[in-house]
Amino acid sequence: MSRTYTLVGIARAKTNRREALVTQLDSLRTRGLTEPGCLNYHVGQDAEDAEVFVVYMVWDSRGALESHLNREYMRDFHATRQELVEGDFRFRWLNAA
Repeated sequence: MSRTYTLVGIARAKTNRREALVTQLDSLRTRGLTEPGCLNYHVGQDAEDAEVFVVYMVWDSRGALESHLNREYMRDFHATRQELVEGDFRFRWLNAA
């Protein structure tokens, strides 16, 4: 079995910034899915709280994930994410069980 690299991020939209966050996250997902090594890139909304979002990414190598995280559009998003989210994203790395 090959090893994959999974990163999960959870964030809450700031008041009145939900739609702007949705737009940004969808753009990141669309672009990420075209990158080499991307196996899955999903953006979900919490079923009970429409202000909470989960980003779930699976990559075929750590290098592919790091390349994604270091792309200019990702650096730009992370530099401005505080305008869209309360606090910050909580990130978790997942290993296969």
